[in-house]
Amino acid sequence: MTAVSFSRPLTIGFLRRGYSSSGGVEVYLKGLAAGLRARGHRVILLGTGEWPSWEWPGGEMLKCAGKNLTVFAAEVERQKSESGIPFDLILSVEKVPGCDLYRTDEGIHLAWLKEREPYLHPWARLFQKFNPKHREKLRMERALFRSGSTRRVISISEKITRDLVDLYGYPADRISLIRNGVPQVGVANPEQRAEARKALGISLDEKIILFVGTGWERKGLRFAIQAVEGLALDHPTVRLLVAGKGAVHRYASPAVTFLGPVTHMKRVYAAADLFVTPTIFEPFSLAALEALSAGLPVITSKAAGISEIMIPGVHGEIIDSPSDREALRAALAAWLSILEEGQRSSVQKNCADLASEFTLERNLRETMTLIHDLIREKARG
Repeated sequence: MTAVSFSRPLTIGFLRRGYSSSGGVEVYLKGLAAGLRARGHRVILLGTGEWPSWEWPGGEMLKCAGKNLTVFAAEVERQKSESGIPFDLILSVEKVPGCDLYRTDEGIHLAWLKEREPYLHPWARLFQKFNPKHREKLRMERALFRSGSTRRVISISEKITRDLVDLYGYPADRISLIRNGVPQVGVANPEQRAEARKALGISLDEKIILFVGTGWERKGLRFAIQAVEGLALDHPTVRLLVAGKGAVHRYASPAVTFLGPVTHMKRVYAAADLFVTPTIFEPFSLAALEALSAGLPVITSKAAGISEIMIPGVHGEIIDSPSDREALRAALAAWLSILEEGQRSSVQKNCADLASEFTLERNLRETMTLIHDLIREKARG
């Protein structure tokens, strides 16, 4: 795909409420903004006060109060009006109605609630139904996808596209599938693998299964722990490594080592054998894509967007239900055996080759093409 050029520099606003130094959405937005800025465009973040100005490319920000989505949406409108900045386009990753382009990084909230419900206690289901935060997000989501509110939507998986059409009737021809891209981690050689394990206190004979991310309930950490605990009965050298922030006391197990938030993940990927994410709901995992780029087979569920690009038996395994502990345990055991049968190099190559198709540069080109189309569409009225 050739690069898209514009007749003049654009002024593009980005909407993001909140901030996480290790968040995948933040990493994506910074990469996209940096790419646009390098091409001469002005990029302005309309975000809440948590985001450090030095972490935004160019540092140009309009601070918006963000107590909740409703307040944030009103603040965005106020800042746009009072700043007098002639925005050519507003790109949002928040459920704020009226943006030009909405990117579905967190998926469709209504779909998440529906898919989460079977795993909840009856009282928790009732609480979910009347939870004010869920009700507000659903109200904003309905407004976001109503006719005439949002010009175009970037979907990061085929499942999200189906959810958007089926649940909200959003026109399919206004949805563009642009999958995530990540910097390529690279496959560790034996020396790098040994160094990484030494630094993390892992012996060379241990079998390390890696889980990465926050939102442990949604990503299925308890299912991963149950599967690894079962696997460890026959394979005592198996250990689950968890990188990310969460309620450790709720998931404590002799089979698990919690690393906490990790800023530089390359060493952790180098130390691991497999990557597991038996998620209940996952639009398109950046961590899973990074794991593939590091040569790690991914064991996941059909609920994961990453499963749409994988070939089972080549890039890992896809189980029907994240709560099927036996199927998950069997998939992990099978792939540990494959790696021990002298196939590690070929498996690593297959996984890394797949990930190499999903780069930040590809994502930027596809997004730039869509922005170009939207700018022309707006100019035509």
